[in-house]
Amino acid sequence: MPDPLTYILADDDELYREYTLQQLNSIPGLQCLCTCENALITREQLQHFQPDLLVLDVEMPGLTGIQLAKSLKQLPFTIFITSHTSYAADAFELDAVDYLVKPVKPERMLRAIDKVKVLANIKATTPAAEAFQTKDEESFFIKDKNVFLKIAYADLLYAESLGDFVHLFLQNGEKKIALVSLKNLEQQLPHHLFVRISRTHLINIQKVTALDNEAVHIGKIQLLIGKTYAENAMNVIVGKQAIKRFI
Repeated sequence: MPDPLTYILADDDELYREYTLQQLNSIPGLQCLCTCENALITREQLQHFQPDLLVLDVEMPGLTGIQLAKSLKQLPFTIFITSHTSYAADAFELDAVDYLVKPVKPERMLRAIDKVKVLANIKATTPAAEAFQTKDEESFFIKDKNVFLKIAYADLLYAESLGDFVHLFLQNGEKKIALVSLKNLEQQLPHHLFVRISRTHLINIQKVTALDNEAVHIGKIQLLIGKTYAENAMNVIVGKQAIKRFI
């Protein structure tokens, strides 16, 4: 039987903290290390316990959950909980596994924990050297469960960061997970085919169907461009190919 996933729960609202704790206690395979009422206490407990998972309220006095996450060099798997959807972009910029809006339904919490379990299992069972390997000028391999899966560069639409992992979105609509950071993936993929457009996204240049100052469009998918990446992304994607009014 695998070891339980350890977690810390942080929420300044005592009633909601207890409500969330009850939800988590009903899910097999989890072990609560402690609960915290503010971000500063949470920071201390993270350094002491080093849990697998942090379930973190966004709106806390003094230091918010987002600010706490930004202050840490290394985050465990993190699920943000909040009363407002407006924080979602910030949460995913921090590579959150999930973002839940209060009141969280039990089935929604269960789905979020299932995501964490999948990632934790991949991390525990996949040697780093086997997680991602370039094959040739046209493809690469990822370790998918116990199988090496070959993916053609032409089939990869874009990659999305999830801390030590990436989600790979494929042409056929499938989504795969690879145990490699977006930074390392960027270094290994051909630079003439792929470009980083934000902290969280790396795209296949050949799949771009439209581009403006704020977003890249891949068919019906819209991905926001980070300000610090905008100039390079525009140059790499468009370059000298744009039709000019005057020559």
